[in-house]
Amino acid sequence: MIYRMKTNIKFLVFLIILSGCAASNQNKQLSNDAKSAMASGDYQKALANYENIIALNKANNKETDGSVYNNAGIAAWGLQQTEKSIDYLETAMKLSASTDETFSTIAKVYKKIDNLSKEISNLQEYVERYPQGKEIAPVRAQLFDAYVRSENWEQGEQLWPLLDSTTHNDIKYLTGYLRIKRKLEKVEERDNLAKKILKMDKNNIEALESMAEKHYYFADETYVREMKAYEKNKTMKQYNQVTAAIKRVNQDYKTARDYFERLYKLNPDPRYANFLGNIYTRFENKEKAAYYYKLAKQKK
Repeated sequence: MIYRMKTNIKFLVFLIILSGCAASNQNKQLSNDAKSAMASGDYQKALANYENIIALNKANNKETDGSVYNNAGIAAWGLQQTEKSIDYLETAMKLSASTDETFSTIAKVYKKIDNLSKEISNLQEYVERYPQGKEIAPVRAQLFDAYVRSENWEQGEQLWPLLDSTTHNDIKYLTGYLRIKRKLEKVEERDNLAKKILKMDKNNIEALESMAEKHYYFADETYVREMKAYEKNKTMKQYNQVTAAIKRVNQDYKTARDYFERLYKLNPDPRYANFLGNIYTRFENKEKAAYYYKLAKQKK
């Protein structure tokens, strides 16, 4: 009787070991298949295999290695399955299995779902942890763009020198850099950038708007200043001075007018129409001023 019991126990142990070996072999096969699928860009198959590994381990009360969750999250992003991607990648982070690709991928996911704060935090994490990472150039470019979108002007300005030459010559990022210079009121750099961009793209809204406002505000401020000076001291000398100033002012108003008319054709923003109404008021053209003021009241 005792002999039979011992034999049965040994047999049960053998079955458990055999079962464990079978599960281990199955896991190994699934893992190999998943890696091959990832390498060939078959994210559907890769994700299915990684999820089978997770399910198999759960059924056998075994812990799943964090790298499996990491790879599953990357595969899910390849399929644009944002919720799954975030869930798996964040699990990998909790299990201390994150890699440089974890942070670059989850940042893309958060950009996709418009979670700007988490996009930025993960990009910053990548830059801090992997300054020599294989994706450092596109990650820095995305971080710069995120700073512009989040209106972190100073941080964007500080990051710009660290971007690569390809990014520096990309019209999208140049336009973002121009926006930063406008917001920080770096006048000379702003004007040089706007001119550079317009040589690359004559219809760039940001650059056209920058040049239009530059000429408009210079003209408007000069006009007001000179008229006030003349009202205080109506001498012949002051009259000659204000007359000369108005000639210069009119030229700037004309330049501003040309830019704003071009802008309005490209993008009929009521704000541009209001500028044009103001300019034609200065030119004492009541008909055109009224026309543009009417357009300015219309909703975009």
